[in-house]
Amino acid sequence: MIKAVIFDFDGLIFDTETYELESYQIIYKKYNVEFPLQRWYESIGTNFVFDPYENLIHSDTKLDKNEICKERTAIFEDSILQKSPRDGVILYFEQAKELGLKVALASSSTKKWIYRFLEMLDLEKYFDLIYTADDVTEVKPNPELYLKVLEHFGIQPNEAVVFEDSPNGSLAAIRANIPCVVVPNAATQNLVFDHQVAMRINSMAEIDLSELLQKLSLKQI
Repeated sequence: MIKAVIFDFDGLIFDTETYELESYQIIYKKYNVEFPLQRWYESIGTNFVFDPYENLIHSDTKLDKNEICKERTAIFEDSILQKSPRDGVILYFEQAKELGLKVALASSSTKKWIYRFLEMLDLEKYFDLIYTADDVTEVKPNPELYLKVLEHFGIQPNEAVVFEDSPNGSLAAIRANIPCVVVPNAATQNLVFDHQVAMRINSMAEIDLSELLQKLSLKQI
């Protein structure tokens, strides 16, 4: 019996990943440098394994990294104004509460980053538990974030469901032995996910949470 639903944040609840990718592509295009897209993809859902400004700065030693960073950040900030959570997200939170489920957030981003957007979108009220990169020694694809959620609620892996949008995030759930539903966004929809993901949907708006959980239960039989 499912007792908790656990959500990633970036790219799943709020599509910061797509907006950030677009901001980097805009700034790279301005200086006629190819953005290292594959390396970006490899970093989604975990800590950056590379400096996203590296190729740009190396292309022209006259460029100031701090100024480029400010310019790119301004583009990102402008792109997220008036944006909303992804389709169906809030409905899932409400349905989870109606079903008596615990609702947790487990993110590889920092607490400062997460709480900024939770406040902006008025979402903090939906969560019984929030864990971020500041609460663990290793972020996804390490399963530590998800294992801490299980420990906090005192539940087994098969009593929870994880919602993720990236291969790194889904791999963390799989390593924690928690059934994982992937909901890719525009930036991750063409990436390769582990074959062990329990289900893939395009949007939380396409299926009610109760129906999704029922389908997952039937798969586990």
